[in-house]
Amino acid sequence: MSEQPAGRPRLVDAAYWLWLVAAGLLVLFGLLALTASGDALRASFVEAGAEPDVADSLVTLLRGTGALGIAVGLGTGVLAGPVRAGHAGFRRAEVALSGVYVVIQLLSVAVGVGRPEMLLCALLMAVAAVLVYRPSARDWFARA
Repeated sequence: MSEQPAGRPRLVDAAYWLWLVAAGLLVLFGLLALTASGDALRASFVEAGAEPDVADSLVTLLRGTGALGIAVGLGTGVLAGPVRAGHAGFRRAEVALSGVYVVIQLLSVAVGVGRPEMLLCALLMAVAAVLVYRPSARDWFARA
């Protein structure tokens, strides 16, 4: 295992690993949403009290959120490396992506469309975003 470069705060490494775990979970959950049986999803929505035509829309929406999860997961994974290397511009982009995803996920769960399990990914991303703006990490990005 490689050594941590002198000067890089542990907070940056912790944020990196949190973003990678969140990215992996997002891709996994997105693939599950895209490959789940449409008939089974439709039946579960109807069983939960949705009208059949509304259930079809919910299946489409669930698939769309799965595709969004995959895209955000891939973006998060790609941006995490340069952030760990000390690029302040990538840090801003990663934090912005994380913030937008957290808001979207909170709204989708509040409306009843999103799955509460997905809040784990949002929580990991939010914690990572806070870590890279802590004073020691912020000072390190200013010097890098």
